Amino acid sequence: MNKQIIITILFAFVAVAVQAQKLNEQRAQSGVRSGYAEIPEQDSLTRSLSQKKTEGQLKMNEPTISDYIPLLNAMGYQAYSFDVSAIKGRYVTLQVREFVNGKEVEDSPRLMMPYTFEAMGDKLIMGFLPNRNDSTAQFCISWENTLSFAIPLKLRQIYWESEDTYLYSYRSVPFELTTSSDNDTFIPLVLYCSFWYDAEDKLTRCCGENFIKPDLSSSIPRQSPHYYVLGIKTN
Repeated sequence: MNKQIIITILFAFVAVAVQAQKLNEQRAQSGVRSGYAEIPEQDSLTRSLSQKKTEGQLKMNEPTISDYIPLLNAMGYQAYSFDVSAIKGRYVTLQVREFVNGKEVEDSPRLMMPYTFEAMGDKLIMGFLPNRNDSTAQFCISWENTLSFAIPLKLRQIYWESEDTYLYSYRSVPFELTTSSDNDTFIPLVLYCSFWYDAEDKLTRCCGENFIKPDLSSSIPRQSPHYYVLGIKTN
């Protein structure tokens, strides 16, 4: 599914939500005109009984665009939004660092793009598309008024010992934004990491912090056998 189709789907969700809201407002204002007969006012005893019957009952909400986000996440779409106005007008590079068993691989860090560019916008979006195959993740970048592209990230299998099977299983976690934006400084933004096998509980897991420390001292990168650090470097 390409970027244009994803944007079209999101606009469709918005249009449906807006149209549903307008219909509800029209129905609330039309009263008898909508075809419903006006209900005579009930006396206080009847109203009290009616209220008691509805207390504790569940209600249906009209879905909003934000309600579709968990569904998109379940399909494999993940997005992180960053305010990069502090480095607007400066030249930056996009870098990816790869680690295996806690050690950075020989050809890391690598440039996501082979050149330096000027940051022209205030917002940076980083995220992931649904995997086309189990061994590759699709990482996407959209820098406002600057550039948009996607790159593949090669994944590694883990061995699920209790099930005697190999599998690919990854998740993404954002970093704490505490790194200075001084020149020639790498700023980590998103960690993309493999699950690991827990021999005690005989299952695979990737749980821990909601935000990763920039020095990689958090428990997730210390336990994950393979991960990528995705970020930017100011020049």
